[in-house]
Amino acid sequence: MRSLTSTDLVAIVQGMPQPYLILDPDLVIVTASNAYLALADRTLDDIVGRSILEAFPENPDAAGTVEQGPLEVSLRHVLATGKPHEMAVIQYDIPQPGGGFLQKFWTPVHTPVPGPDGKTAFIIQNPMDVTKSVLKAREADARLRVALHAADLASWEYEPETDLWRRSGAVDVMFGFEPGEGGPVAAPFFAKMHPEDLVRVREALASTIASPDHTVTNFDYRIVDSGTVRHVSSRGEVLRTSTGKVRMIGVLMDVTADREREAALSAALEEKSELVAQKDLLLAEVNHRVKNSLQLVISTLRLQARRLEEPAVAQAFDRAISRVRAIISVHEGLYRDQNSLSVNMAEHLDKLCRDMNVAGGAEIEVDVDDIALPTERAIPVSVIVSELVHDLPRDRSSSGPIQVSLKRNSPDECVLSITGDESASSSELSERLTASMASQIDGTISRTDGRGPWTITFPAGAR
Repeated sequence: MRSLTSTDLVAIVQGMPQPYLILDPDLVIVTASNAYLALADRTLDDIVGRSILEAFPENPDAAGTVEQGPLEVSLRHVLATGKPHEMAVIQYDIPQPGGGFLQKFWTPVHTPVPGPDGKTAFIIQNPMDVTKSVLKAREADARLRVALHAADLASWEYEPETDLWRRSGAVDVMFGFEPGEGGPVAAPFFAKMHPEDLVRVREALASTIASPDHTVTNFDYRIVDSGTVRHVSSRGEVLRTSTGKVRMIGVLMDVTADREREAALSAALEEKSELVAQKDLLLAEVNHRVKNSLQLVISTLRLQARRLEEPAVAQAFDRAISRVRAIISVHEGLYRDQNSLSVNMAEHLDKLCRDMNVAGGAEIEVDVDDIALPTERAIPVSVIVSELVHDLPRDRSSSGPIQVSLKRNSPDECVLSITGDESASSSELSERLTASMASQIDGTISRTDGRGPWTITFPAGAR
């Protein structure tokens, strides 16, 4: 039987049906399969003998995405450990022969090939092109970014094995870096954590390595940057790769203002300031904390929803998020207003409906009298409005505007009305939830045969 020559081996690699790139320990390209060349729109003469980072430079228009950095970290991790490494999805655009770059998303797998001495002699890169699936999910990702921005949250993804630290630009800003300036690994960020907190953070991260998939972790810490101390709260979830390696995704919130309010609260209590002022400060702090906690719940739900493929389940998640958002809006109004016990419903419902309008669908018209409701009534009213508006047809072309009205029927009684397509019927869950919320405010529902406008009459004062 004839032995294989080096020429035979090169021919075998080139003929493989999968995209493969062969690198030496200096990350210089040795050869590639024809499938790889077709995927990258390159010839062997274009890339062989060149460093992969030189043959495929970073897109200058995407500067700050630090995607080339994670690629190099993964390759050097394979060289250092002699173990394969599967990367998460990265954006790595391909330079075009005529100029410019083609946007591409990949999930590369790097596999070491040991030499006679046991050291890694070559690395095989098998890049899976996932551009189509990523672009398909772009709308959901855009909604997530908008939601995170609205909630003053930053997103991150961390891989303990390699220290790869991918994050939104808002994370860099929290740590005192320009977007992308911190580099692809977490070490420079750990260096800015307060020494007393760093130990706890590392212990929390270490404990996740043995945790099952979808384990939720929470940890708070301080960032020290040029003498300035910033407090942040982090919430993450464990996700394991197909090979069982740990990866974490999560959100980060700057809670410095919260800590400053706590300090002000402590000072006010120590100075025995007026009882009413103490009560208002306490209530404002409670409302702010409730709002922040619920925002983290929403962010977690959105992170979970990104993995859902069933439209009905995804829609259920969206509805759950809308209900929580309605409650958040009440607490947000309470801590921003000087009155921590009641909600200005004209301003509140106008903002709530404007937020729902952002998502598209039929226009929402709001007509609300100058009414202030106590918290225990404002929350159920907000949930009812959110639930029924979302339950009405959202196609602009098939129905007119949705009308939300809250009027004072008498000094002690209010009437809430929601009107849309009169032919539309509500879901059983919406009807049950609306009835439950109406019961909480001692309200009476008026509606004909489960169709047409909703009218709920309820007392205006506290129960």
